Amino acid sequence: MKPGFSIPFSRLVMGLFAIGLICTAIALFWITYLGSLSIAEYEIARNAKSRATLARLVFTQHLDLLETQIRSVASDPALRRALVEGDKVAAKSIIERASTGMTSAVLDILLIDRQDEESWVNGSLGLIDIRHQLPASVRAAMPPDIWLNYADYSSEPIEVTAAMATPILDPVSGHELGKIFGGTTVTDSYTLPGVVAKILKVDDLAFYHGKEIVAGLGDLTTERLPETLKGATADVNYMLREDHLYIQAPLMLSLDGLMLSAVIKQPIDTLQKVEETYTRLFGPFLLYTALLALGAALLVNRITGAGLGSLLNYAMSLRQDREVTPPAPGLITEFNALARMFETAFETARDRDARFKDLIDGSLHGVLVQANHRILYVNDALLVMLGYESGDPKQLVDLPSLVIYAPEERDRLSSYYDLSDSGTAGRAYEVKGFTKDQRTVWLEQHVRVMEWRGEPAFYATITDISERKRQENLVAVNTNIDALTGLPNRRLLIDRLRQAVQRSKHQGGLTALMMLDLDRFKTVNDSYGPSAGDHVIETIAARLTSAVGPDQTVARMGGDEFAIILSNPEDRWQIERVAREILASVSDPIDLDNGAQIIMAGSLGITLSPNDGDDVESLLLQADRSMFQAKTDSGSTYRFFAARMNAQTARRGQMEFALRQAIDKRELHLNFQPIVDYAKNSVVSCETLARWTDPALGTVPPTEFIKVSEECGLIVPLGEWVLREACAFFQSCNRDGLKLDGISVNISPRQCRDTGFLSLLEDILRETEIDPASLQLEVTESVMFDDQRLNPATILDAVSSLGVKMSLDDFGTGYSSLSYLKRLPIDRLKIDRSFIMGLEKDRDGQAMVQAIISMAGSLGIDVVCEGAETREQCDLIHAMGCSLIQGYSLARPMSGADFKRYLAGMNGPGAVVAETG
Repeated sequence: MKPGFSIPFSRLVMGLFAIGLICTAIALFWITYLGSLSIAEYEIARNAKSRATLARLVFTQHLDLLETQIRSVASDPALRRALVEGDKVAAKSIIERASTGMTSAVLDILLIDRQDEESWVNGSLGLIDIRHQLPASVRAAMPPDIWLNYADYSSEPIEVTAAMATPILDPVSGHELGKIFGGTTVTDSYTLPGVVAKILKVDDLAFYHGKEIVAGLGDLTTERLPETLKGATADVNYMLREDHLYIQAPLMLSLDGLMLSAVIKQPIDTLQKVEETYTRLFGPFLLYTALLALGAALLVNRITGAGLGSLLNYAMSLRQDREVTPPAPGLITEFNALARMFETAFETARDRDARFKDLIDGSLHGVLVQANHRILYVNDALLVMLGYESGDPKQLVDLPSLVIYAPEERDRLSSYYDLSDSGTAGRAYEVKGFTKDQRTVWLEQHVRVMEWRGEPAFYATITDISERKRQENLVAVNTNIDALTGLPNRRLLIDRLRQAVQRSKHQGGLTALMMLDLDRFKTVNDSYGPSAGDHVIETIAARLTSAVGPDQTVARMGGDEFAIILSNPEDRWQIERVAREILASVSDPIDLDNGAQIIMAGSLGITLSPNDGDDVESLLLQADRSMFQAKTDSGSTYRFFAARMNAQTARRGQMEFALRQAIDKRELHLNFQPIVDYAKNSVVSCETLARWTDPALGTVPPTEFIKVSEECGLIVPLGEWVLREACAFFQSCNRDGLKLDGISVNISPRQCRDTGFLSLLEDILRETEIDPASLQLEVTESVMFDDQRLNPATILDAVSSLGVKMSLDDFGTGYSSLSYLKRLPIDRLKIDRSFIMGLEKDRDGQAMVQAIISMAGSLGIDVVCEGAETREQCDLIHAMGCSLIQGYSLARPMSGADFKRYLAGMNGPGAVVAETG
């Protein structure tokens, strides 16, 4: 091409658009200036005044509610009668009932002053100190039926109280019987700020007395306010700081002349108003800009249209491999250069495509080129791989590209190619292919985006991996499937759980992991044999799969433990419904081959992702802890994981370690609670109670460390130490000349099951030289029922044969099988404290206690009533025919030295009591 006259295209475009942009910028500045000037002061002032008015109205209405309650109490005839009669108890009961009925507004202060006695009855909240909140001098000066605001400066911080006095008049004589004072404390109160904040729909609110903050919610309780907002004048004050509006609303003038005011903090909507202004002006602005841009585009198109059209026609002809003469030089220099470059590039591309085609035709791997979901090219290797005749690519060219893939893969591949087109999908993946004779083969594809004859296309290198997949599937089945049930095993479950958690993380929704453990499964194996156990496991596996459906995962973790993954449950209620269905299916009867029928039960733990985390190992641990919690609570139920279980588990581990050391170092100590013969007013025995104070854990309740010792097996050495120390203490009492008939020691079920328990008991009796009849072992009903392999008669008969007495503790709270009382060597029943609590007012409880005492008397069994808290309960128990009583009314648990002093005082000082137990 010969050079001719032309001007640079870029300069022409830059000049035209520069003019348009300058004009647009001037118009935009002018419109922005007018729009930004309109709303600020008007909206701020209007919002501040309305918010302040509403805050004062809410405050006043709150006081009105309190005033209604005060007047209601003052007009109560019963209260007037109590004032006349000087009955403080009745007056106290009346104002307490009034306080109980308060719901929307609560009186912090409610008291009555009589003419002759200040603070005659005080029904104020327990934390209110009337001497500071509303002293007598202030109350004496308060006019009737007027709300006053009083501030006490002697406290730090200042205590502010709003109160009102109402006289209580004799309806006959009109004489003033007294005054009732009611009010609410503003200082550190959440009620009043909460009410105002709720009505105003704000999160930050504070009450100021003068310049001092006295109560509040949110950031205002710690935020420093400018001095201009602390003036506490009678006018509404406001200010703007950053993107928040601060409003000061005067509420009530105090007795000291300072104003009680509310400061409200709220986001301002000035920016929103500015955006609305922009929206109104956007139409004209857009129209102006569009007209300007259109004019510039028409001018550019008029100048460049002819040259650009010629260039496009030339490029299209080259793309279609047609012989064409290059266009004549035009007005724009760049178009002329592009035409020369197209001509050169087309010749180069033609040579490169020829060499590339020779390479891929001879490749040993299958090659596929496709664009717009149509096949553009296949090589001979791919034809042979898919069962087509080699040398004839027309068998597949121009067909839909998905025709060579299995039907179930086509939706996935369509999505995958869309992602590949945007560069967000991987380049290598495995897929099922479809041969000419409709066989399925496994293919591995390596895909990249390329240009094919001038258009974007996908170039795929394909390998047949059917044999490799067959070997992988064989290994996977042997590695990931439980041989007995055919369910996924732990390894496969972890993989599926990881996938489910990742889906939840990227797509939203929940993933629930459930851990199921069969209760008392070991009993099935022990009673019916391993074959029956396998049958039960297979049956439960089938029921679980049926209960959750084929789309969810059920896995066997080992033994009698199963795991279930619920993917994308709708909500927690659906998870609970599935949990109940699982437990119900487990509890259905199971028929064994020998004709026997058994009923199983399960404990189910549940954890949720992402609520409880997304780490797979943590989720498994959390589900297992929840399952253990369900088993501990009652069994045959389900429990959701709670974060507190982590703290409980950590504390349990710390406690187990510390308890083990405490037992080894003898750091526990014993307390003794007397058992008193109420008729003779003498001590006949005592119960031994273990106590533990750890330097790190502090004082640990027996209910907590006894449970931990039961679970970890420390109860055996702990019980041995308690038993040995109790016998030694009893002997020391006798050596000191103190009269004590016997001593009781609690024995756990775990100790009874220990094979060396009887031998240990014999050794302790021999070492301490204690009379076996003086020792009484207290057992609970769980000894008889918590293990079917345990024969209570055998154990208790063996203990009784040594001469040791047996006591059944907590009688009435468990199974309470009366047949055991008849055939077991029980010497004493201890009626549980739950029957004694409130006995003097409980007719049904009295009947039950009387029945137990009568029944035990008929069987020749002693009865001890424990938990007697009052003298009235002791008298009532004695009247029912029971003289042996144990409870706080008579004596609390005490150290050995204190017990000896108590014993000497009750039974007579037969000897000097030693200072150490």
